[in-house]
Amino acid sequence: MKLRKGLALLLAASFMITGCAGKGETEPDKETGKEEASDVLVVYSPQGDEQRGGWIMERAEEELGLKVQFLCAGGGELADRLIAEKNSPQADVVLGLGQTQMYQLKDEDILEAYDPSWREGLPEVYQDKDGYFNSFWQTPIVIAYNTEFVSEGEAPREWKDLADEKYKDKFGVGPTSSQTTRTYLVGLLWDYVDPETGEVSEEGWDMMKKIYENAGTMPSTDADIWKAVKDGTLPILPWWYGGVETNCETNDITAEYVKPEEGTPVVAEGIGLVKGGGNEENAKKFIDWWGSAETMAAYAEEFNQAPAHPDAIELCPEEIKEIATKFKAQEIDWEVASAHLNEWLEKIELEIMP
Repeated sequence: MKLRKGLALLLAASFMITGCAGKGETEPDKETGKEEASDVLVVYSPQGDEQRGGWIMERAEEELGLKVQFLCAGGGELADRLIAEKNSPQADVVLGLGQTQMYQLKDEDILEAYDPSWREGLPEVYQDKDGYFNSFWQTPIVIAYNTEFVSEGEAPREWKDLADEKYKDKFGVGPTSSQTTRTYLVGLLWDYVDPETGEVSEEGWDMMKKIYENAGTMPSTDADIWKAVKDGTLPILPWWYGGVETNCETNDITAEYVKPEEGTPVVAEGIGLVKGGGNEENAKKFIDWWGSAETMAAYAEEFNQAPAHPDAIELCPEEIKEIATKFKAQEIDWEVASAHLNEWLEKIELEIMP
């Protein structure tokens, strides 16, 4: 485990929040002299990019009067950073991490239990039983393929087919720090996992080795990845569904999807209150607002993602409602997977990745 601990320390040293005047920042009231929480809310999120993060920042300021400062990185990187900062929290809220990272943060005592106003009616599958986090939308992780270069008959039928030599150099595998990559790696291994011990069979590791041997080189930027999909360099791509839809429209790509009989991994992104963040009142206000049916439905329509809450789904256009049922979710015990993910990733990084 030294590798993972070292990574966490490296992340803590290398990441910086820009434009923020100090975490846990308080400002003394001019009349009373009491310290009050700043209206600047620090949110760690993979969704904090210019497009999605910008939408959230604009709405939060307009509807709540809160200024949101994002630190945007991959889900795995953010989880590692939050753990490294445990004794001096820099974030108020963590938003958009998948089940494995949220369970990891719960186990590491990073989160404070909070019961948001929208938890009522949320299906149990999207709730942490102890109330440390709740999931607000569902994101299928899919295999998409460019129909200009891969026909339906040539496409994989399930995730494990990527181990077949006929797909050599036609797809790429993302970095293990990526939330999307971690999710489909778990999905690939799950059929080979003993849920009692978390051990993966040799058959499972052999399959994973063949997939990495077949994988082509994944470009380092999203723009270059989608260029490779468009020109046929990597016509098959494991990605998150909403991202496929958006990028195919932007790049004029016609894509279809693999729909495995056993289902495809689904990330249920969660939101949680960071313990000791120093801006608790505003953090709770933000969490209540963010998971509300109205906010979720508006975000879903803007970015083609399916909310988790039935009330939010009901407010969505028909095409969004279709997304919620388009893919069958693979049955995975994410709490078990979370408990063993680091050891699986360590084996992949040290023994399987070329």
